[in-house]
Amino acid sequence: MTSQKKVFKQKDAYTSPWSCRTKIVVLLWNLVWVLFYRFTPKQLYHWRVFLLKLFGCKVTGRPYVAPSSIIKMPWHLTLKDRACLGPRCNIYNLGEVTLGERATISQEVYVCAGTHDFSLPNLPLVTAPIEIGTDVFVGARAFLMPGVTIGQGALVGAASVVTKNVEPWAIVAGNPAKYIKRREFKDS
Repeated sequence: MTSQKKVFKQKDAYTSPWSCRTKIVVLLWNLVWVLFYRFTPKQLYHWRVFLLKLFGCKVTGRPYVAPSSIIKMPWHLTLKDRACLGPRCNIYNLGEVTLGERATISQEVYVCAGTHDFSLPNLPLVTAPIEIGTDVFVGARAFLMPGVTIGQGALVGAASVVTKNVEPWAIVAGNPAKYIKRREFKDS
């Protein structure tokens, strides 16, 4: 991923770092989400992907997005072929978030690409990209922190809190998520 951690300039903790234009586009997206995205049948995922693309989401192939999935800023999202955003997952993508081919984000997962610098009194917004690799599976109610990379084929256990990068084909779980073992497939 090419973008890095970004610290926004804010005069105080109560002033938004976003431009007026960004605020208006987020408001427009929220309106479209409520009226045309949220209550569509599960089978109309092509329609939801179309709406995301209208707002700048980068899409390759045929990803799936559940109608109850929440995406903060579609223009900061990349969905590759067969990527899946499950029911009630929340993509709080103040920074870039990328889902690789066949990556699955299960129900109620929270992907958080923004935080604050708590060492400064004005608490400036800090964003960092999140990259979720090919064939990754993120279990229900997991939480991914800003700046993490989940390597190809990795599995994140349900309700885990991922605070650092996960190696390819690793199984991690817990709070904070720790390495359990290597992910391997049984012969059929």
